[in-house]
Amino acid sequence: MSEEFLSEKEVQVTTPRCIGCGAEMDFDIESGNLKCAHCGSIQEIEKDDRVLRREMTDEIIKQRADWNESSVAKCSGCGASHVLDKKDISRECCFCGSNTVVDTNELAGIKPDSVIPFQITKEGATECFKNWMNKKWLAPRLFKTADIRARINGLYCSCWSFSAKAENSYSGTLGKRVTYSSNGKTYTKIKYFRVNGNINETYYDYLVQSGDRISPAMFAKIKPFNLKLIQVYRQEFLSGIIAEHYSRNLEICFNDFSSYVRADIRRKIMRKHNADTVRTLNIQTNWHDRKFNYILLPVYIANYLYNSKTFNFYINGASGVVVGKYPKSKLKIALIVLGSVVAAAAVGIGLYLGGLFG
Repeated sequence: MSEEFLSEKEVQVTTPRCIGCGAEMDFDIESGNLKCAHCGSIQEIEKDDRVLRREMTDEIIKQRADWNESSVAKCSGCGASHVLDKKDISRECCFCGSNTVVDTNELAGIKPDSVIPFQITKEGATECFKNWMNKKWLAPRLFKTADIRARINGLYCSCWSFSAKAENSYSGTLGKRVTYSSNGKTYTKIKYFRVNGNINETYYDYLVQSGDRISPAMFAKIKPFNLKLIQVYRQEFLSGIIAEHYSRNLEICFNDFSSYVRADIRRKIMRKHNADTVRTLNIQTNWHDRKFNYILLPVYIANYLYNSKTFNFYINGASGVVVGKYPKSKLKIALIVLGSVVAAAAVGIGLYLGGLFG
């Protein structure tokens, strides 16, 4: 990602129409451009990978700019908020499959700085999902053979990317567990010692999810996203694809980034002094070159209703990585338990007979 500061370009507010037939065009993943669903014509999207990292100032944190070419829609089923192109009247919810997604007449908030366009088609995502599910032996047969394609939807996941230099001074008391022998017995005690020093680290493009519909654990598993694919944001990339509306602002997410940095510095201090426990540790952090980027990441979401419970699955739209919790067959679990009991009984009988006739 470029360190250069670029002047913001005007983003086209309306989706271009096909010059051949006049129909609206959607983003085509295979070509990476706009495609007319009516006549198949392709229109190239202007691309620019010189993405802006913005300085993080108090003014920026308080800024509430409007993303005027989009609006917010909300699912009345699960409450998820989506960002829609203004030409879209209604959409199916990616998270629960409900068709009751309605326009709230809200503006979508801060406009993204960048986007990683989808690299994998819906068909490709379906194959990735099938390959993943085929390895899940405990999944019910009905689930493994279900046509999940109709339940897969593309979604741009909103995220803040942070870069900063952290200068850290520290002091405290750390401990190291030591083992010793006395009178034929082994004991463990903690040897404490004072420490102080400085550690400076630079962090680039640490991603913090700004939505709340994908759990942090699932988001961590679906990473990484290849930032070499990043492009300066243009509305055309979202044509025909919805985006998750952010619910966690820049300040909240930077605090998450700060917590990660403090934990990382703490680990590095422990490793530096070969310590394994802490009595006290005070770390003072001075930030320099704080920069951020509001980025949209490509994710496919599949939802499946099984025994009145909705299961969500997430597919990285650039790498094909699949994560999620899946239903488990009670029959298969029972067979495993039964097999374990039979095996344990066989071992027990063998030992008994061996002792009886040995």
